[in-house]
Amino acid sequence: MSAVIGIFKKIMVPIVAVLVTVVLGVGLLLSGLLPFSIQLSTGGATAADGSAVSAAPQPTPLPYYQPPQELHELSGGILYTIDQRIVNLSDPGGYRFLRISIVLEFLPPSPDYYTLTGEKLTAAEDAFRLEIDRQKPLIDNVVTDVLTSKMFDDIFTVEGKVVLREQLRQEINLQLRNRHVQRVLITDFVIQ
Repeated sequence: MSAVIGIFKKIMVPIVAVLVTVVLGVGLLLSGLLPFSIQLSTGGATAADGSAVSAAPQPTPLPYYQPPQELHELSGGILYTIDQRIVNLSDPGGYRFLRISIVLEFLPPSPDYYTLTGEKLTAAEDAFRLEIDRQKPLIDNVVTDVLTSKMFDDIFTVEGKVVLREQLRQEINLQLRNRHVQRVLITDFVIQ
């Protein structure tokens, strides 16, 4: 009986080790912690004489409309207000908290936005805000994560607030992908 258990252990230990390695590798790959990419090829195109023809890489289109800078400076984007938030900062002891109000300036969904006036402009902005409302939980999650990761020393200076605005902008843009936050405006900021 002990000989059978010994053989069983010799067989099972390597199998379990391989399974654990594969599961950890797949987990790291899916989480993005393991840098790995696969480039698939279709074999390329061929010319009439049978020689290979290389295709020029196609630029990746932006998932949102990027207006010319002069248009954006003249009329701005669509403003979206986030509810006032009170969070604990990550200082030791958790005794400091931050009260903040944020307004996000989104780029409009199309260039036609800049030609709209009156009721059509208001209707377009309201429709856009309704779309953003559906993604509000993603925005709220990013804002909470970024704010609670900060310490008092990180954000009490003007430079710290600039860094905070930029980090919020980048993180929200990563989450939304189909909309683009041009600016983050802080309208209320109290640390206690």
